[in-house]
Amino acid sequence: MGKKKAKEPVFYEESGGVTKAEATSMIQGLYFSPEQSPMGVVGGKFDYGISSFPGFVLMFCNQDSEHPMQIMKRDFMPLNGIMQDVDYYAMHGDYESAAACVIEGIEQNKGAGVHWELYCGAGEVFWKLREMDLAGDMFLTAYQCSDCNQKAHVLCQAAATYCIRQDPNTGFALYHKALQEEPESLETLHDLGGFHWDMGELDKAAQYYFSVLKKDAAYYNSYEELSNLFGQLGDMRWPKPFMDCFTQKRPLSRTDLAAAEADMQKLLEE
Repeated sequence: MGKKKAKEPVFYEESGGVTKAEATSMIQGLYFSPEQSPMGVVGGKFDYGISSFPGFVLMFCNQDSEHPMQIMKRDFMPLNGIMQDVDYYAMHGDYESAAACVIEGIEQNKGAGVHWELYCGAGEVFWKLREMDLAGDMFLTAYQCSDCNQKAHVLCQAAATYCIRQDPNTGFALYHKALQEEPESLETLHDLGGFHWDMGELDKAAQYYFSVLKKDAAYYNSYEELSNLFGQLGDMRWPKPFMDCFTQKRPLSRTDLAAAEADMQKLLEE
């Protein structure tokens, strides 16, 4: 015998004499965290119970639990509340649920042209799910929002998705667009180092990493990359000091940094 099909959940347009539209109005502007589920409220004209799920709540009124109504969070919950849900699920590693929440936020914000952090967060969630096409689209949408104040960052994120999608030409163009937006962006310079390393252009990779550290000796991620690059080139002197700088969050002195850059140049010329 075949397996029995799971019964589809049944939701209703009315519970305990309260219509779904009335129920939505009752909870308008409220926030229900997944950590608060389930909960009940008594008072006023009606009492109700609510269970919170990714993207929606189940609600019944006047103890009529046999007739739950499904109410989408975008229909009543403020955008910042939906984003709190995204953060909650992402923090717990449940990216499928985080994606369901972020989609609700996008639906609520449709056409607004603001709230860049919503789309940046969506890009990060879809990245975790390895949905690179969606992630790239979200980062570019964040860039286009009128309130975006981290344009270089979201362009770098978009560029990385294109590189993963085997489109390095678009990735390269986006990294340089990020530099046009913020010529002093350390994140962009660092990421360009990684781009050129992936392209096998180790001299350019080293140039970008050292350019970051000359601007800010405490940009520790570049120490880690240079440690690995020195190791790949067979150097025995610098991998450990650079990795120590990364792990101990201790900048290298200007003198040692200059010496290391000179040694890197010699290695690259061999």
